[in-house]
Amino acid sequence: MRRSIARWLDTVELVRMPKILIVSPRFPPTNAADLHRVRQSLPYYARHGWNATVLCVDTATADGVRDPMLERSLPQGVPIVRVKAWREATCRRFGFGELSYRSLLPLHRAGRRLLRREAYDVVFFSTTAFMTFVLGRLWKRRYGCRIVYDFQDPWYTDELAYTPETAPGRWWKYRLGRWLARHLERFALGAADHIVSVSPAYVEQLSRRYPRLDRTMFTVLPFGAAADDYDLARGDAAELAPSPSDRGVTRWISVGRAGPDMDPVLRALFEALAQAKAGDPALAARLRLSFVGTNYAPPERSWKLVEPLAAACEVGDLVEESPHRIPYFDAISLYAASDAILLIGSTDADYTASKLLTCVLSNKPVLTLFHRRSLVAEIAPRFPNVFLASFDETPAEPGFRARIAEGIAWLRAAPSFDAAAIAAEMKCWSAETLTGRQCAVFDRLLQTAMKAGPQTDARSGVLR
Repeated sequence: MRRSIARWLDTVELVRMPKILIVSPRFPPTNAADLHRVRQSLPYYARHGWNATVLCVDTATADGVRDPMLERSLPQGVPIVRVKAWREATCRRFGFGELSYRSLLPLHRAGRRLLRREAYDVVFFSTTAFMTFVLGRLWKRRYGCRIVYDFQDPWYTDELAYTPETAPGRWWKYRLGRWLARHLERFALGAADHIVSVSPAYVEQLSRRYPRLDRTMFTVLPFGAAADDYDLARGDAAELAPSPSDRGVTRWISVGRAGPDMDPVLRALFEALAQAKAGDPALAARLRLSFVGTNYAPPERSWKLVEPLAAACEVGDLVEESPHRIPYFDAISLYAASDAILLIGSTDADYTASKLLTCVLSNKPVLTLFHRRSLVAEIAPRFPNVFLASFDETPAEPGFRARIAEGIAWLRAAPSFDAAAIAAEMKCWSAETLTGRQCAVFDRLLQTAMKAGPQTDARSGVLR
């Protein structure tokens, strides 16, 4: 009898669905760009054989805009553990307020409780609150779990992204942040079993910086496309239909940040637009470019970044800017109500717009302006409703300017597309498909762990 029970228990253990703990500090109903990979993947983890739990920061103490509709998009039955970060107002009195700092110890304590209680096979960090990555090293030492990091942006870069004049906040704080990023990245990646990245450039940088990380330890995955998001937003889209004063006006929408790295690309767009306006003076009465959510700063501290540049290029009458961040589903509704979408890239070849596929799903014309080595430049030409203008080294290249002019003419012609062709191409980029590719990574790690037997070297893996 005892042997039968033991065999039955062994069978149950063999068929046990593996468990993954996902660390995503920002999570619905908080709205932030770095949560969408996890949000879109949650409905499909179980379908691909993984039992997921999410560890996040309670919305009351997180940063970002609140978007209740995001919570409605989550599947039922997935455990979500929310912890309170230290209060931002209190922390700012001591010179820091970023979520990475405020949430580190609360997430550490909560993660330890979960890992003591549950046998998680993999811990997946998917966030741009990069300091939380160090928890992977600490947890792996103690609990022997496999660690996967998701690089949606670079954590540390060799080049200074800002000058003393353009740094967000005080210059010494920016330099201190870079110093911490350099050393903490090295510490955290000592525990990496695999790295997911939105850009092949991050693979190149990290594998060069840390020789231990060979190319087999990386998987490049863009954010997937969730068609259900447009179904949820469809009712709100009607509320954003053009008002009577907008009749006869063509509106092109851009939703997302602006900044110094995007200014040369925007300047190229505005100068091409100025030429189009010179050739057709009536254009100013018919066309509006709306830039929304251009500044990450809170509403009371935000300022306009795009309108001054448009005015300098003599197209200020065509450009409107609302710098305040908006909820994700408001952005979806704006895409649905627009005549066309503008997707603005950066002078940095590593920059990849996570919202590319979401914009494509609108079935509206999409003009993308990106570096030729960006992942966007690889994916965009696959879709009939996307026009790509790209540059090799600098947006000042004459060929890039000429291509933008072609793109503006293409948008003004109001092209139509076969929605079925877009949907067919979208299948391999859907949230479900890309979640399957995530889970294939987790499966390989699990198989490796099973072949290796009980993990006895959890303290190994230091980068040297």
